[in-house]
Formats: sequence, structure tokens, C-alpha cells
Amino acid sequence: MDFTFVEKIENDGICYKLLRSNFCKGYYIIIAQGKRDFSCGSVFGEKDEIASLFNEIATSYTPPFALRDILMDFEKQAV
Repeated sequence: MDFTFVEKIENDGICYKLLRSNFCKGYYIIIAQGKRDFSCGSVFGEKDEIASLFNEIATSYTPPFALRDILMDFEKQAV
């Protein structure tokens, strides 16, 4: 797997990371990791819209267990 690091934000003990896929154009990986919980998911979209989504997730202190549902809702709205 080949990814490029885009951004990292740490809020309230949770580390959020945004990675860009180098093998599937337009796909990004968002990771949320706390002391006891970890979640990650892929999402397809334009760079600016994914960066906005990532910042919204990180600045709203989204817990890792909620990340997958947020990404699924985002993909449903994009269709």
C-alpha cells in the first residue's frame, strides 16, 4: 500500500491523520486514534472537499468509533 501523508491534527487526546492514496486516484484515508480506540476508513472525493471533511471531523472531537458512520454518510451524500 502506498499513501502520502497530508495532515495531522491532535485534539483532546485523539490523533487524526489524513492520507492520500497513491494507487487509487481520488481516494483518501482518514484515521482517528485515541488511547483505547482506533478507526480508519477510505473516502472518495476532491482534495478540497476531503480536507474540509477532515478538518470538521478533527475540530469537532469526533470519537474514533463514530468515524466510519460519518464517512459512510458522506459517501451517500456524494452519490
